[in-house]
Amino acid sequence: MTLIERIEQASTGLLVTGITGAASGGVWLVRRIFTNQKQIEILQKSLEDRDRQRAEDREDLAQVRTDVREIRDILNRR
Repeated sequence: MTLIERIEQASTGLLVTGITGAASGGVWLVRRIFTNQKQIEILQKSLEDRDRQRAEDREDLAQVRTDVREIRDILNRR
């Protein structure tokens, strides 16, 4: 085997390795992007649920305050 043949074989091996590495990197990148998108959607849903729960809690607290005022008024009349 001559030096030129060995260089050709080595360059072919390096080319295949490079292509395989690039393809693997592309697959990893796509998976990472989709995974991040799913995580973002989950976080957004969680924040929406928290906001809804806070609004309900505020309404409940307002009702409790109203009830306490009514009780105070009744107690103060006696």
